[in-house]
Amino acid sequence: MKLHQLSTLAAIADTGSLRAAARSLGVSPAAVTKAVRELEADVRAPLVNRGTNGITFTEYGRALVVHARLVLGQLARAESELDAMRGAAAGKLSIGVTPWVALTFLPETVQRFRRRMPDVQLEFFEGLLAVVQPRLRDGTLDFSIGRPPPASPQGEFQHVPLFSTHAAVVARRGHPLADCRSILELEDAEWVLNWDPASRESMADNLFRRRGMKVPHTIHLAHSSTILMSLLSHTDMLSICPWPLVELTMAKENLCALPLRETVDETIVSVTSRRDAPPGPAGTCFLDCLREVIDEGARSKDPEQRRLFHSIELLL
Repeated sequence: MKLHQLSTLAAIADTGSLRAAARSLGVSPAAVTKAVRELEADVRAPLVNRGTNGITFTEYGRALVVHARLVLGQLARAESELDAMRGAAAGKLSIGVTPWVALTFLPETVQRFRRRMPDVQLEFFEGLLAVVQPRLRDGTLDFSIGRPPPASPQGEFQHVPLFSTHAAVVARRGHPLADCRSILELEDAEWVLNWDPASRESMADNLFRRRGMKVPHTIHLAHSSTILMSLLSHTDMLSICPWPLVELTMAKENLCALPLRETVDETIVSVTSRRDAPPGPAGTCFLDCLREVIDEGARSKDPEQRRLFHSIELLL
């Protein structure tokens, strides 16, 4: 297998057709077809199906695309690391970020990072498990920042705790349950949460069952912070949000945090990466910037800044 063949296969997967792959690579469609045929001969298996509806991958092709992306991603990281050692940091850093971190700490972190590594292109993905896990696996994502996914049986990912924070139960102002003092009073409420379905049982245990509360009958899922905030503002649904997001959005979204006696949830935000591909120099710089933003925010003389960071505890 040759590098240009793997690049061709990955380009077909990314663009969806031979012609589009040829355009992205700057070669002719004939060159793309030749590379695929040579690769099929090398691996002694069909990789793509050519039909009236375009190109689809065989099971061999789908498996090889994952490895092709890993090889290409690892080479790109190696080039970036060598550039950084030469003092010419460039390249691209791809990061998955959980939505509430994106709304709170990300802008200042990016500005700080850009001052230090202005030639590095940043690419962000919303850090939902269904989005980040396949990209971490195939090497198109350097790392993600958020609640760590459930342990995989292969132990393919490593999770480095970054900080912890607490959460609050949130409702619209004037909600009939806005003055409740115990989470047990919320048993019959309607909820909308941004749980990942894969984490549902562990989250239900952590939030409800261990407090002697039955899991609410109606729990809607919102895979978007915009949708979540809209539903909270205009319905009688409840949700659970990290305190930094609560502080940032309460006034703007006409929301309130219920004055519960119980600590609702402690969230550990971790940096998740492939076990064999920890963050390189650019990734380490980005994470350093994030830690600085949180640390300085917690010690700020601005009371609004301190309120945003009051529930954050750095773990590294």
